[in-house]
Amino acid sequence: MRQIMKLNNREQARMVMDVPLRTCTDCRGGAKGKRENYTYTQCGLKNVVLVDVLVYRCARCGAEQVEIPNMDGLHRTVSLAVLCKPRLLSGDEIRFLRTVAGLTATNLAKNLAVTKNALSRWENGAKHGLASDCAIRAVCGMGIIADIVNQQSGSVDPADVAKTLETLQLSTPYPATGLPASRERAGAEPEAERSNRS
Repeated sequence: MRQIMKLNNREQARMVMDVPLRTCTDCRGGAKGKRENYTYTQCGLKNVVLVDVLVYRCARCGAEQVEIPNMDGLHRTVSLAVLCKPRLLSGDEIRFLRTVAGLTATNLAKNLAVTKNALSRWENGAKHGLASDCAIRAVCGMGIIADIVNQQSGSVDPADVAKTLETLQLSTPYPATGLPASRERAGAEPEAERSNRS
């Protein structure tokens, strides 16, 4: 059984006041706010969905503005999730990690010992190998985590940082022997054993 309540004018006015309003930055029209899930593509990634955030829509031009109170923390949290993903990074993800880590393409290429052109190709979707992927994660990940630890960014859940550090430590392609994992599995001998036989 549904109950229907009649509201007096004062209660109706209070309900109208609870709807957040903002001026549209595009056309200066009125924009009403509503809590909803929002696909956040402004970070350069297509698969980030913000849950239950305040989204303002302009009645005049239809422009959307999302309210994100901790933008740095959001980008750091998304980057930690990207660093922990089990597959090779996409070009968009490489660019996103580099940007969040505060590195220029030249600086990241230098840290990876590759050319800027190679990095540009990877960021634009060209294939890269496991060793390059792990190196990108290590360089960008350590920069991002250093910023978090030194509190140079928005707040982030410490459990996410711990999980990312553990993932980065486990994902290295170079086991204790010092050889890439693929060569070791293929039966290659360590350099020291080959030189001892000579």
